[in-house]
Order: sequence, then C-alpha cells, then structure tokens
Amino acid sequence: MAATEDPRESAAVVPAYEETHPRPGPLAALTQAALALPILIASARAGAAQVGEVGIAALGYKERGLIKVTEPVLWGKLAIDDVWEFEASGALDIVTGASPELVTNLSGTPVQSVTGASINDRRRTTEVRAKRRFGDFALAVSRAVSNEEDYRSHAYSVQGEANFDERRTTVALGIGRSNDRIGSSIDPLLDERRTTREYLAGVTRVLSPLALVQSTVTLTRGRGWFNDPYKSTLTFYPDENLPVLFPDRRPDHRNALAWLTRYRQHFPAANGTLQADYRYFRDDWGIRAHTLEVAWQQDLGDRWSVRPALRYYTQSAADFYAPVVPRPRPEILSSDQRLAAFGGVSPSLRVILRLEGGLTVEGTAGYVYDARSLRPGGGSDAFTALRAVYGILGISRAF
Repeated sequence: MAATEDPRESAAVVPAYEETHPRPGPLAALTQAALALPILIASARAGAAQVGEVGIAALGYKERGLIKVTEPVLWGKLAIDDVWEFEASGALDIVTGASPELVTNLSGTPVQSVTGASINDRRRTTEVRAKRRFGDFALAVSRAVSNEEDYRSHAYSVQGEANFDERRTTVALGIGRSNDRIGSSIDPLLDERRTTREYLAGVTRVLSPLALVQSTVTLTRGRGWFNDPYKSTLTFYPDENLPVLFPDRRPDHRNALAWLTRYRQHFPAANGTLQADYRYFRDDWGIRAHTLEVAWQQDLGDRWSVRPALRYYTQSAADFYAPVVPRPRPEILSSDQRLAAFGGVSPSLRVILRLEGGLTVEGTAGYVYDARSLRPGGGSDAFTALRAVYGILGISRAF
C-alpha cells in the first residue's frame, strides 16, 4: 500500500509567528489535498468498494509568557469505487493567555507591552470536501466555515486535476474565495468586511517509482479590512509632553504570491524517505519570505516510524512597519512584530505507531524560536524573541 504525505499535517500548522490561530483561507482544503503527495508508487487497492479513515487529534501550543492554544480536531474521509471521495473535519480552537497589544518606547527603547485582560477565546471551524473522478480527470469542491467572537469566515473552492503520461504527471488548477467579517471585543461597533480570492496552479511529476517532485503557485488578492483592532503604537517624543497613540492601520488590499516546491525520495536500502520543502512568499506590502524544511522519515519495521525535521524561516519587514510613530504621522503604520524582519528555526520529531486493524497512533513534539538575529543581515531592532513549544497527538483508523 502506498505511503502518503498526510494532508492533516498542514491543517495543524504551528503558528511560527504568522498568527496564534490562523484563519482558514479559501484554498485551505484545496491546497492540503493538492499537497497529499504519494511517497511510493503502488498498484491501486483492488476488491474494495469503499475505503475510508476516521480520526481524532489534539494540538497543544504554548508561547513563553503569552498565548496558549488547545485544538481538538475530528476528521473523516471516504472513497467509493475509486470514483467519489468525501472528506469532513471539525475543530475547536481554545485560546487563552495574554497577547501584546502595545509597542511603546516609554523606557527609551521600543518594546512590546502586554495590556488589558487575558484572552479567553473559542473558534469553531468545519470543512467539507467532495471529489469526483472522470477517468484521468477529477473535480473537487470544498466549503469551510469559521466562527469566533470577533471573526467569521465563509470560504469555498473548486479544483480540477488532470493526469497525463500514464499518471506520471498531474496538473491541478483551482480557484477559491472567502468572505470574512471582522469585529472586536473592545469595540462593539466594529463590523468590517474582507474578501479574498485565491488562484492555484500546480504540477506533480513522478520521477521514478521512488521519487517525485511537486511545484504549486498560489496567487492571493485580498480587499477590505486588514487592520488589527487589538494592536496600537504608543510613542513618546522627548520634546513633547503628551505621547501619541496610533491605532494599527494597514492597506485595504493585499496581493500575494506563494510558490511551494516539494521533493520526496525513498531509499529502500535505508528504509527511509527524504522530504524537502521550499516555499517563497512575496506580497505588495513589501514582505519577502523564505521557508526551508528538511525531514527524514525512518521506518523501523512494519509498525514504527520516526520523522525528525528542521524548518528555517526568514522574512523582510512590511513597508509600513515601524515600532515608533514618525513625524509627520503617516496614514498607514503598524508596529505588529509579525510584520517585522526576523528569522526562525523549528525542530520537530514525529513518531508513528501502526497497530492491528488499521489503527495508527501519531505523536509530534516541536519547538519554535524566532529572533531578529536568525535573519541574514539582521532583523528589526524592536523584534522580541519568541519561544514556543507544541505537541500533536492523533489516533486514526483506516477501514
């Protein structure tokens, strides 16, 4: 039976520093499915009218002194006669702790300041996906809904896939859209909208029975409210008696390009698989980011596998990022350090146990460290180092 790259791996994304609990994009399910890459080429399973899987997982994430996230996830998938595929998942994010709201230079140097009451939030997400095969062509549609106290999102996507050269090459095209409404627990009058459209194009090429490569490009066009209502900048000037409190203000649009390339190579003599991913990101806010992850999945007999991995991330700052409010005051400015220049490393270890009856138990432990010194050439001076740990435990059963 062919081994696969589990699409749930991208569903349980560790927040590195992009966001404590990321919102679902219109192509979330679509992209995850496109990246479910086979590691080995094997003949199709015969004599089974239905093949499926159900599972449950729990993600725990803790930043030092800040946010704590607990996320239980329930999912299931079913294939019928090698024609239909159905997937469904539901998750609950439980977010507690404290979050930096102000960047202030009161002490002379800009630093993050945790203010206000502790966070206690819940986010519920559901997602469904259906796929229909027509010989060498397949069409898939998905729908995702996310709701929390101050954020609601409805997204959908459509993707087509075509196989060529005896299924050695697969081409995928997709389109998605999300409609979001943003509120604020500290401003009951805030009710803003944001619309995002995404376009995906990708190709997967089987290089040999033991190796393949996939490259996927995603274009994103967002319009609407991008401000963070919980963040602001407090700046003291030496020649003025009163400071300036500047709310987070960002452009009302964001166009981005992400290019992800993945390579898989199995080595039978070592009973292991090399997994290498590189992702390039750029947007019209001025951010340029690179992510490189290398992993080795080692099979230890028929039951056990271990997967050590190391991820490196670096990004430049947004054009409008600044830890202090300059004079004259600009119309657009954010001191949110997720928009700063920094780098990060994240080692992880995944252990897989396969039991009788199609039961699989998986556990992952990882560490996240982001700092300005980890970016070549240096990062933003006001960036405060982030340290976090996370763990994922999942149980699934195939039938």
